[in-house]
Amino acid sequence: MSKLPVKVITPHDGMDAFRDAFSSLLANRRMTRELAWRMFIRDTRAMFRGSFLGWFWIIVPTLANSLVWIFLSGSNVVSIETGTVPYPLFVFVGNLLWTAFNGCLVGGLGVLGEAQGALSKVSFPHEALLLVVFWKSLLNVGVTLLALPPFLLLYPLTWSPTVLLFPLGLALTMLCGLSLGLILVPVAALFQDLSRAVHLGMRFVFFLTPVIFPLPASGLARTLMLWNPATSLIVTSRTWLLGGEIADLPAMALVSVASLLLLLLGVLAMKVALPHIIERSGGG
Repeated sequence: MSKLPVKVITPHDGMDAFRDAFSSLLANRRMTRELAWRMFIRDTRAMFRGSFLGWFWIIVPTLANSLVWIFLSGSNVVSIETGTVPYPLFVFVGNLLWTAFNGCLVGGLGVLGEAQGALSKVSFPHEALLLVVFWKSLLNVGVTLLALPPFLLLYPLTWSPTVLLFPLGLALTMLCGLSLGLILVPVAALFQDLSRAVHLGMRFVFFLTPVIFPLPASGLARTLMLWNPATSLIVTSRTWLLGGEIADLPAMALVSVASLLLLLLGVLAMKVALPHIIERSGGG
């Protein structure tokens, strides 16, 4: 029987740790995909085991939030102008994109908390946990998209070729959320206050993102929203699908490139910090 590999953690130079982390990231990529897929299947089955309504619970949050704003708009409690795009379609797609962004951000932030029991007992490529978070969010978004056809039947649109770019915008929106959540993992793993603050803060960030209303033409609200990295992703992706808004391609490209770089840095930082996190939490 072959001996299992033994990893010894010793004091090292900071750059050496990042180089080792990058090397292991490349060397373990096949194992990472296979392990992540098995964990994803296991978690998905466990999620719906004993659930009577099953997949319906994935659609409920986005659909319920959208119906609330559709009701308020239809009752003239709020008046939101969305141009040529029917408001029900506008708000549903906005909520769908926000759910994708927020789900990846929160999932990335809590990626170590869910696997805390296994981290100190099993040696495995920890980046597999991130793939699981991404695939879970992708599953949630995919199932929620099943509620889109009824909206399209009630509110038909004239389609343009840009609709083919919507999956790309959705994927970039998810990657941005994952990168922002991941970069905070080393601190959030040690101090639960940060996770609670982020969960609370996202409730306010929702209203600083053009999810349920278009980007304002001017004013302080527009300035704050333009500083929000999710704004260009959500607005451009929704424009590709529905039209009616002005796509901000330069901002979207800038945010996307920054998200990819931040994601790589976050993965490396997590791999470097994990031994110290496990020791600090009493798992060593």
